[in-house]
Amino acid sequence: MDAAGDIQKVASMRRGDSGSLWRRGDDVFSRSSREEDDEEALRVGIDMPTIEVRFENLEAEAEVRVGSSGLPTVLNSIINSVEEAAHALHLLPSRKLTMPILHDVSGIIKPRRLTLLLGPPGSGKTTLLLALAGRLDKDLKVKGKVTYNGHEMTEFVPERTAAYISQHDLHIGEMTVRETLAFSARCQGVGFRFDMLTELSRREKAANIKPDADIDAFMKAS
Repeated sequence: MDAAGDIQKVASMRRGDSGSLWRRGDDVFSRSSREEDDEEALRVGIDMPTIEVRFENLEAEAEVRVGSSGLPTVLNSIINSVEEAAHALHLLPSRKLTMPILHDVSGIIKPRRLTLLLGPPGSGKTTLLLALAGRLDKDLKVKGKVTYNGHEMTEFVPERTAAYISQHDLHIGEMTVRETLAFSARCQGVGFRFDMLTELSRREKAANIKPDADIDAFMKAS
């Protein structure tokens, strides 16, 4: 385990109202560290950032080939390429059919809420998740609106706010689960948490509040 992991482990053990190194066994799992962080931030008037995702009348359609022409063969690839070129020159009509994937889907994902999306295969679950993450294929015909805190996808960079993990996500086979998560966290960077910790430390000092030892540990680790 690296130094940052050791600091985080020690800091998690040092949490608690009593200020002692070890908690009593009956309240170890009573409150999460995130709840304690939020309570500490609220003590000096810092509001934790939250995101509300709204999607309204979301529709998605794809043009697909049906029958034998949709099979991935070399001959079909050549024929389909010639047909697409002829269709672009208005020499032949397109033989593709429109397949609806999402139809008038609306909903709200509230902040700090775990949402489980269930549906049979082919019902459009992946397409909906990609739409919410701003990663839909450009070839799809999309209607509707997706907003983050009232801002549409064109007003910010969705990749910096949301992430989509495919069920076929590739990992380095030689790395353990712990090493994989640590590597991903380092690639992602500190983000807004460092700025919040800095502001929290400054406000505690201005209010003559003794800084928490955990804050110092996290600041040094970052």
